[in-house]
Amino acid sequence: MNKKNYLQTLCCAAILSAGFAAMASAETLRLSTLKQPGSDGAIAAQHFADLVSEKTDGELTVKVYPGSQLGDWTEVYEQVIEGAVDIAMQPLATSSDKRLAITWFPYAYSDYDTARVALAPGGSVFEIVKEVIGEQGLTPLAVYGSGMGGAGFPTEVNDPYDLDAKHDLKVRVWPGGTTHKVLLENLGYHTAAVPFSELYTAMQTGVVDGQIGVTATITLENFADITKTWIQYNDHFESDFIFMNSDSFNNLSPEFQDAIREAAEQVSNEQFIAVEAADEASLQKMRDMGVTVVTYDKEQLEAIADRVRSQVWPEIKDELGDETYEALRSALNLN
Repeated sequence: MNKKNYLQTLCCAAILSAGFAAMASAETLRLSTLKQPGSDGAIAAQHFADLVSEKTDGELTVKVYPGSQLGDWTEVYEQVIEGAVDIAMQPLATSSDKRLAITWFPYAYSDYDTARVALAPGGSVFEIVKEVIGEQGLTPLAVYGSGMGGAGFPTEVNDPYDLDAKHDLKVRVWPGGTTHKVLLENLGYHTAAVPFSELYTAMQTGVVDGQIGVTATITLENFADITKTWIQYNDHFESDFIFMNSDSFNNLSPEFQDAIREAAEQVSNEQFIAVEAADEASLQKMRDMGVTVVTYDKEQLEAIADRVRSQVWPEIKDELGDETYEALRSALNLN
């Protein structure tokens, strides 16, 4: 081999070696979400993955598995703890720690602005969740919001602006839904526990007269034809957390960690802007369908929140535990 060919061979070997080294250093993380393919949530998860790749020049990639392809969300929660799945965008499994009920604790926030502050990194609810799931080996990155909650009924509701009115209506709460059972009874309703899978039939046949625990958008998707009244109580903020196995996160370089956090927070911030408009669009669609839509202004919502915090919270504080309950009260300057 002459000198020229020898140098060319060395050059090619060096290029191949660099390429293989880059391939070896590249890393792919698996992200699970229960959001269905093509849905806004699944699109947001892929947007997060694209941002991570962009911010790391393709050296760190995220493969998204929508539609619970890696298992039911409760199973995935355990898989992320074990490290079998790296990242998830889904609800938190409160069965693992009751303190996580803070994510739907009624009137922990009462509007989009207070929810955004409380659920952002450094916010009151986010930091409580960070401590709780940190003990499980999980690192929260950001929150993907799905909208403000309310109550839907296949009938009219008398005096919805009178918080002391008595309603001869039985409203569904989810099995184990102690927080909203006490909330509804305080607002003059009766309650009954019904699984979500049986809720449509239960409302259609009069087993229950209404439902709470979802958003206007979810109600349109599941109960549009039997909903006659929607009350936008803003009782909770429907949300998924984007969280990661702590070992997987800590094993990344600081640059990659920053990229993942920034990508998650960007998706979260964009969604907080979009979700308020989406909620309003759903409320308008209800009005166009002839549904009676009851909304409250900021002052009225604060009055409901004050009532619930003073009258309902003391009865449901065990759902959080004393320490978490007092942390929430302190964050809202209620102590």
